[in-house]
Amino acid sequence: MAGTSLNSIVRGRAQGLILADTSQHQISRSVFATLALCETKRLARAHTAAIHSLSIDAVQHRYVLSTGTDTSIQLFDLESTGQINPTRCVLAGSGHTNTVTSVEWYSVDNGMFSTASLDHTVKIWDAHAMTEASQFDLECRVFSQKMSPTGAHALIAAGCESPYIRLCDLRSGAFAQSLLAHESASMAVDWSPVDAYMLASGGTDGRLQLWDIRQAGSHVCDFGNSESNTCAHDGSINGLLFTDDGQRLVSAGLDHCARVWNTASPQTPTVEIQTGAENDKPRTSTTLSTKTVEMALTTATDGTTSTKVLFIPSTSTCEVLVVDVCTGE
Repeated sequence: MAGTSLNSIVRGRAQGLILADTSQHQISRSVFATLALCETKRLARAHTAAIHSLSIDAVQHRYVLSTGTDTSIQLFDLESTGQINPTRCVLAGSGHTNTVTSVEWYSVDNGMFSTASLDHTVKIWDAHAMTEASQFDLECRVFSQKMSPTGAHALIAAGCESPYIRLCDLRSGAFAQSLLAHESASMAVDWSPVDAYMLASGGTDGRLQLWDIRQAGSHVCDFGNSESNTCAHDGSINGLLFTDDGQRLVSAGLDHCARVWNTASPQTPTVEIQTGAENDKPRTSTTLSTKTVEMALTTATDGTTSTKVLFIPSTSTCEVLVVDVCTGE
């Protein structure tokens, strides 16, 4: 499909040879097949070591936060042109004292964001002053943290070097709940974008679970075949992402696979994506990897396109894979 031109798709549609839904799908795939790095905007190299996390604000889609090994936090304004330098920053060592593993804008207000770090803390920041507003001490290394995109509550879910998922309450400044989720570390978490109280978690045990935090037991289901005791991944799960309709959940693992799951029928993945090179072997080292994978999905804004395209980084090939979530192509 990458070689199909837009002109031939439009011509086929005009001649009645291609259905409307099919043409929209083909146009979307043709556009994504020609994606390239932007030549007019380039973020300045503001970090002195590896970058671990990026976040674009959901209010104006204008501001980018970046964090990483050097412990600094950089803020960029995408409306700038040419080389884009940070407009504000938290200097290395003045906030977190170890690698910052995750950064995330508050979904309904770009005046606030949160970070997680291997220094055992989740911090809340004032984006205007770039100063710390509050802090949660989890007493172990924190690998991921997520705020609900619905804005319906003020809870941050944190995955850390512990079997528990910790829910941090921004209103009270205390821990609201702890979910015993995994046999060892809880690596990745993500909130449903349509059900504010539905939370997914993935751990180093390869288990992928769904939770309803309103219920006493909270646990809803495991993904994978429970009858054969088959986990969602053969090894650690280090990335999770719901589609915008909440009907699918994408999981990434150290077994060099990403899998797409239907939340209504979690027994078997609908799509499996190879994220490593063909000769790569799954990582089975007993050394805990502290790196999570951040994925992104396109969102249909005109209500016509059915194509959901996943962007997922491949650590083994140093590429960003672009994949149709529905077909895996």
